Amino acid sequence: MALYADEHAEAVIFFEEGKISREMLYSEFEAILDGFIPIPEVASSTVNAVFLRINRDLHIRAAVFFLIDFDAEGFADRRWNVPLEQLADNSAPGPDLGAGAISLACYSQCCIAWHQQHLWDPDMSPGNNHFTHLRKLIKRNRLAIVIKQAEAEESVAPSTDSTIDASAVQMLGAEIRQQYEKELRLRVAQHLKEQRLRASTLISQHKQAMQALQLEHHKRLEGVNREYSNLKKLLEEEKALNEQLKETISGQANKLEGMREYFEHKVQSAKVMETAQLDELRKNYQLEFEAKLESATTELKEQMQLRDIELMYRNEQIASRDEEVERLREEQQQLLAESGDQLLEKLQQQGINFVAYHPGAGHMTIPLSDMSDYLDDSIAYVADKCGVSKALYRMWLEHYQAPVCQALKTNGDLCGEHLPRVEEPANFHAGESDRCIHHQTSPTQVFAAVNP
Repeated sequence: MALYADEHAEAVIFFEEGKISREMLYSEFEAILDGFIPIPEVASSTVNAVFLRINRDLHIRAAVFFLIDFDAEGFADRRWNVPLEQLADNSAPGPDLGAGAISLACYSQCCIAWHQQHLWDPDMSPGNNHFTHLRKLIKRNRLAIVIKQAEAEESVAPSTDSTIDASAVQMLGAEIRQQYEKELRLRVAQHLKEQRLRASTLISQHKQAMQALQLEHHKRLEGVNREYSNLKKLLEEEKALNEQLKETISGQANKLEGMREYFEHKVQSAKVMETAQLDELRKNYQLEFEAKLESATTELKEQMQLRDIELMYRNEQIASRDEEVERLREEQQQLLAESGDQLLEKLQQQGINFVAYHPGAGHMTIPLSDMSDYLDDSIAYVADKCGVSKALYRMWLEHYQAPVCQALKTNGDLCGEHLPRVEEPANFHAGESDRCIHHQTSPTQVFAAVNP
């Protein structure tokens, strides 16, 4: 590629596991975007890539760190539409790579908010600085960028005056000192900008790691809470059953006690009878007692069997209803797919993106594959994107719209004390973030409120 003095070259560099794996001119990358050239090596993966602008001195003037997906055959995602040149033109300054501060667009520094999720942050650590790798790569010029020299400028004849007085020397020294101080200030300012950028990328990486940990923490808390609720419900059912059995056994014992007293009375009254009659009464007493005991035992067993049958029938009804609900959901999904998805696909093929704004998540680009879930329950969809449960997101949204204490006083009035607003749902803790210091609740009560 040939360049004149006022022109620049554009290239795209692929990274794999933090190292440069492929470099190409932007025209070659456009052929990949148009689906003419597949890359089997990156099939079914997301690639970290960099768009570069290079001047005639082989210095980088702009860099855009972006992400791009490839399908199972190695073709680029046709829905990919990150405006690389617009980001390179309008982004804030970055580090100095030899020709002044470059124009830099990355995840921590993006001038178009809804494209931030398609960008990534470079590594600026001393041992693996991506900017250093890129600068060395461009200097090697394996892209074969040819520089066309402009016409030679007319040389200016040197001055014939060889006499320089002392005042001129002093003025020259002052100018050199001023120029040195100016360059020193510029270098210090540029170094501060690079340090701020590095701090911003580190904060962004730390924030992403914290969000992942918070999501895992919330999932574990929800699992523990569900297990706790199930065990509590099972314990209550067992207690109710034990109480019922105790009442039944107590009633049977009272009956047996009455029978015993009755037959003892008969025995006492029959003492005056003959020995044969007394033995007969004792035998009848024993037989009647055993019959009553067997009858009571049989009745309890029948009651237990009846409860088992009722429980089995109830489980069958629940399973049947679950199958009916799943069938209706599948029919709804099929109707949505046959009616609206064709229109949505046509709109997306025309380059129209579906962007929605929700507090806590900001502007979200909704893929066509998620449109049905979003339309079915937008609150649950946004809560999932924010890494929290639906119930917790609703509680955060109420707090975000009115950041006051939600606790009730003893007289039934709302506390209403103003609280600091929690900007992100993942940092919201129910019972703490929406309560003043006098009304904050315990973690167990919070779990029960978020997961009823």
